[in-house]
Amino acid sequence: MPLLRSSLIATTCLFAVSAHAGPCGTEFESQHPPLYPLPDEERWGYVGADGEWRLAPQWRQVRPFSEGRAAVETKEGWGLIGPSGAYVVPPGPRDADAVIIDETRYHLSPYKPFSEGCSAATPEEGSPHFITPDGTRWDPPAFTEHDILDIGAFSEGLAWVRVDNKDDSETGWIDSDGSWAIEPEYHDGGDFAAGRAPAAMSDTNWGYIDRNGALVFPSKFVLSESGPYADGLAPVKLGDDIGYMDADDWAIRKISFADGTSKAMAAAGPFADGLAPVREAQAYNPAPVWINQEGEVVIDPESDSRLTICNKSRLPRYHDGLLPLVVGDGTNLCGNTPEVSHEGLGDTRSGPQQMLWALPWARDKLVWLDRDGHEVIDSSACRRPAGMEPLSVEAYAGVLAAGAYRMEVSGAAEGQFGPVRADAPCNRSEYTLADNEGTNDGGPWRFSLRGEARWQGHPVNTNLSLNLPEGLSAGTHEVGAFDDDTAVNGLLWLSLQQSRASDSERPATYRSQGGTLTLSKFDQASATGHMEVTLAPRDAPERTINLSARFREIPYTFAPEIEITQLSGALAELQEEMPDDPLVNFFTPIEVTEADGRLYVVFGTRGPNLELVFPAGHYGPFTAGPDEPVSASLSEMPVSAEGTLSRADGVIAGDVAVEIRNHPRFDGGAGMSLRFAHVPLATSSDE
Repeated sequence: MPLLRSSLIATTCLFAVSAHAGPCGTEFESQHPPLYPLPDEERWGYVGADGEWRLAPQWRQVRPFSEGRAAVETKEGWGLIGPSGAYVVPPGPRDADAVIIDETRYHLSPYKPFSEGCSAATPEEGSPHFITPDGTRWDPPAFTEHDILDIGAFSEGLAWVRVDNKDDSETGWIDSDGSWAIEPEYHDGGDFAAGRAPAAMSDTNWGYIDRNGALVFPSKFVLSESGPYADGLAPVKLGDDIGYMDADDWAIRKISFADGTSKAMAAAGPFADGLAPVREAQAYNPAPVWINQEGEVVIDPESDSRLTICNKSRLPRYHDGLLPLVVGDGTNLCGNTPEVSHEGLGDTRSGPQQMLWALPWARDKLVWLDRDGHEVIDSSACRRPAGMEPLSVEAYAGVLAAGAYRMEVSGAAEGQFGPVRADAPCNRSEYTLADNEGTNDGGPWRFSLRGEARWQGHPVNTNLSLNLPEGLSAGTHEVGAFDDDTAVNGLLWLSLQQSRASDSERPATYRSQGGTLTLSKFDQASATGHMEVTLAPRDAPERTINLSARFREIPYTFAPEIEITQLSGALAELQEEMPDDPLVNFFTPIEVTEADGRLYVVFGTRGPNLELVFPAGHYGPFTAGPDEPVSASLSEMPVSAEGTLSRADGVIAGDVAVEIRNHPRFDGGAGMSLRFAHVPLATSSDE
C-alpha cells in the first residue's frame, strides 16, 4: 500500500503546475519544417513538402502538426508526438466524440491542435485540461469552480470554456492565468481573433464580443451563424444570406467566378493563408472552391485540376501552405458514398463541413494542393521508405553507378533525363522476362526505362519498352520495326503530367522504326550498354522521336517462371493438336498464397488449371492424394501428384509430376511434369 501511495504522489507531481503561472496563451512559432499527414494502405504517417516520408506510416489515425506537435492514434488510444515521431504523451486517452464510417467507430483525438503553447485536452475518461509541448498537464484554477464540459484552444491569450449549469451549458473565457476573463454566461462561443470572438445567446442568435465580453458587432445578436475572424474577415449567416463580414459590415456576399458571373453562397468556411472554402447556392451538389479576400475564385480543383472531390460538403482549409483534399483515384468517380454519422455531445471538429481524415470511398486518395491549385503531394504516388536516402547515381564524376541510366529524346518530344537509378524505389524501369511462355534463361526479355520530357511544351512522363528476342547475347543488334518479333523492337509511351481539357490533343504511341542496341554485358545478373532508337506513330511516320540512352548494370528482375518438362497420354495429344498455343499457357500465371492455415499453389486461371494445397509452412518433398496432407486437383477434379517444394526469402520454387486417371476431360489418362521458380509468396494480409 505505501508503494501504491508513493506512485500516485510521483504521478501527481509529474503533471502538477503552479496555479499562479499558466503555461498557455503565449505566441509560439515552430522551428521545424512542415509535416503533412498521408495514408499508406491502412496506416498513416507524415511526409515533407517534397512528398517523401519523414515519419513512416504506423498509426491508425493522425492529425496535422501544430506548433511542433501532432496527435496520433494506436490500438491503445491517442498520444502526442514531436517532429521526430517520439511520444511526448504516450497513447491512451480517447475523446467522447466519434465519427462512425460504415459502422466503424473512429474516436476523435482528445487533443485539439496546439495553439499559443498548449493543447486543449478532452479525454472521454477524465476531466478537460491543457497539455504543454513537453506533455505536462495544466488545470486552470477556474476549473475548480464548475463542472467543465469542453474547452477550446488559446487564442490571443484567451480560451473558451463550456460549463455545466445543470439545466443547460454556458460558455465563458479564461485568461492565461487560468482565471475567468469573461464569466460563463453565453450559450456558445469561439476563438478570439483581432480582438473579437463569436458568441451566442442561443443556437441561432450570434454576434461578436470583445475581450471584456461586450457585444461589439452587430448591434444585436442577430447572426444565425458566425465563425472566427481570419485575415480581417469572418464567415457569417444573416437570415438567408451567407458570406463574409469585416469589422463593420458585409465584405463578400457573392462568389466571383473567372467567367464574370457572381453567385450566392450555400456554405462558407474561415480564411486560412488568405484563402477560404465556399460552395455556391442553387446548384446540384456543387464542389467547393477557394476564394481570395476579394471574393474571387482562385482555386477550383474540379475545373482547373480536373479532380473529383469525394465529399463536396466538406470545406477543408489550407494548413502550412497546402490544402488537403480527398479525391477520386485515377477516375472521375470515387465509388460508393460511405455512411458517415457522429456520436457524442457534438464536437465542432466532427461537423459535416470539417475535414474527414479518412479514405472510406472505393476509389479515393488524399492529395495536397499548393496555393496555385497544383498537386504537390499524392497519397497514391510511390515514395521511398522513411529514412532511406536516395541511391547514388554516379560511381564517380561522369561515370554511371551500377543500376543507373540516363536518357535523352529529341524531335517530337525534347528532354534529358537522369542519371537515375533503375533499382531505386518508385522507379519501375527494369530488365526482366517478357512473358510467361519461356524461362528466365531463354527469354524473350523486356527492357524498360522511364523518364521525363516535354511534348508540345507540356511536361510528359516517358516509358520506353524494348522487346529482346529469344537467344539474344552481348553485342550490337539492329532495332527493327515494332511488329518484327525476330529483332529488337519497342514502344515509347508519353503521358501528360498535368490534366488538359477532354478535347485537347494527346500524345501518340511511338513505335520503333530503326536504330541500334549495344549490350556490352547481358546475363541474368544485369545489363550494360547504350542505344540509339528512332520511333514514330504508326499513322504519322514523319513525326519522329530520336532516343538515346546509356545504362550500366541494370539489375535483372526474375519473373515467375514455369516450364513443362514432360507430357504423356491425352495431354501430349492435346499439345499436338494446338502447335501454335503452347500448353504451358494454360498453367500460367502461377500464384502462391498462404492463408487460413493452408498454402495454395495455383497454376493458371483458365483451361485445365492445376491446384496444390499444402499445410501452411510446408517445404520439401510431398505426395498428394486422398489420404495425404497435401491435395491436388486438375480442373477441380482430384489427381495424384508428387514433387518437391522449396521456399526462401518469400519466394517459392519446385517441381511436380501429376498422374491423371479417370478424369472426365482426358480419356485414357495423362501425365505431366512441371518445373516452377521465382514465384513470390503472398499472404492474406497482402491482399
